[in-house]
Amino acid sequence: MYLPSDLHCLPVRDTRARGLALIILALAPILFGFLAIYLGQDANWDLRNYHWYNAYAFLNGRDALDLLPSQTPYFYNPLLDVPFYLVDSHSSAKVAAFFLGTVQGLNFILLFMLAHVALVMPNPRHKVIGCAAIAMLGMLGGGGISMIGTTFYDNVTSLGSLLSALLVIRHSPRLLNDIEKKAFALCFLFGLPSGIMMGLKLTSVIFCVGFCGALFLAQGTWRRRFLLALGFGLGVLAGVAISLGPWALYLQTNYLSPLFPYFNELFQSPLAPLTSARDIQYVANNFIDALFFPFIFADNPHRVGEIMWRDWRLPILYALMPLAVITHVIFGRSRTNPNAAAASYAVRYMFIGMALSYALWLKMFCIYRYAVPMEMITPLLIVMSVGLLPLKPELRAMVSIFVLLVIAGSVQAGDWHRRKTWLDHVVEAYIPPLGDTSDMMILMAGFEPYSHLVTAFPAEIKFVRIQSNFASPNENKGINDRLHGRVESHKGRKMILIPPWQHGLADEALGYYHFRADWTGCQKVVDHLYDDAMIDLCPLHPMSKP
Repeated sequence: MYLPSDLHCLPVRDTRARGLALIILALAPILFGFLAIYLGQDANWDLRNYHWYNAYAFLNGRDALDLLPSQTPYFYNPLLDVPFYLVDSHSSAKVAAFFLGTVQGLNFILLFMLAHVALVMPNPRHKVIGCAAIAMLGMLGGGGISMIGTTFYDNVTSLGSLLSALLVIRHSPRLLNDIEKKAFALCFLFGLPSGIMMGLKLTSVIFCVGFCGALFLAQGTWRRRFLLALGFGLGVLAGVAISLGPWALYLQTNYLSPLFPYFNELFQSPLAPLTSARDIQYVANNFIDALFFPFIFADNPHRVGEIMWRDWRLPILYALMPLAVITHVIFGRSRTNPNAAAASYAVRYMFIGMALSYALWLKMFCIYRYAVPMEMITPLLIVMSVGLLPLKPELRAMVSIFVLLVIAGSVQAGDWHRRKTWLDHVVEAYIPPLGDTSDMMILMAGFEPYSHLVTAFPAEIKFVRIQSNFASPNENKGINDRLHGRVESHKGRKMILIPPWQHGLADEALGYYHFRADWTGCQKVVDHLYDDAMIDLCPLHPMSKP
């Protein structure tokens, strides 16, 4: 029977159970590597917009040549993109996808270990199988499946959050009973994994805050809880400094803000508007909307993202967890309910941590991709919740299995766009004959993601994007002065690279730079990553200035 554990997992003395666990944990990440290949080659919007170009630019020092070809996300920390890029560069697209899927599959290990440390089952082998089932369902959610082998990386940064939570729960007796200095030092170390991943992708801040706040609210004296939360928080900050610090220094040096263009109301770089620049298009509209939001987005996934998917685990947990807590408070210590589960530290810490993380996600983003780590942990939280209900052990087991089966049956994975066939390498394109490219600049415009094509051109060509979702020439933004300066200082040949369905947008943008495109003299660039789409490469001619 699944029950919340008393602070830490029971020792596994059964050698066959231990062997079974090791086999499962060794094979599971590899299986997710193969799943990434089975699902098909990733060709998502963000990969074409910035993930691929950012790694290329970082590794090849493109600052002196290019300016903003990948739109706003050019300013994101590129370190997260580098491993995938390097694996493809030295092998193939399939190998790179297998590598990425295997890394993402490491979440299975952490989910298994979280379940094993937090739940009690009297039979060791049954416990291994149960924890493996919980971990597998955690991985195979409507959002989780869609992201296997893709470059969104929310299921990579999740490794830091899950590891921090696991370390806190596994060592909670020491945190609660050791001398304060040792407990503080441990929490500092436990916060590092979350902080390092937050530095790679800032949206994981919601889990850093959630798990830090849970230390303050879960258990202990006020002084100890404060010290534990402070230690964890400082560990998070140290992790952020390690992974984000050099990139933040680059942004400060070149764009006058360490988080450019975000939170510019604080940093006030003259190159961007004095706003937070945070994407709030999906944020809940009002209190009623926010109150029922899990049910709203489960019914209509477009409320939290661009694609369709199905998964009812979060609304089920949203209804079940408060019910479980309330019934435990009322009946948990009643003599007539001797089998009710004790509210262990693991239960309190995970419940509070996820509640705080969800609340911050609801306030800041409401973008489902960022909540995928919550999706992963939800099966475990559901089993914990059922364990708090005043039911007989056999009935709790049946309820847990039934609910998890209902969730499994509800899952319909989304699709962020994958190729039907595999290329030899992630990015391949046909580039027409260009002649002498030693002094060529190619402008980019429109609002389509195609900076990945830059990597297929000769390395000496300069690329400048004069129109994007970050800065269009008709906007009063300081970055436009820098764009104008880069274009005007180039005296060599200029061309424009633009999807043919956005010629009108290009004409509008080029007018501000006093150029016109020769649409009759275009050559075709073939983007094999994006279904062999044809992109126009056209000559530019100067217009007389008024």
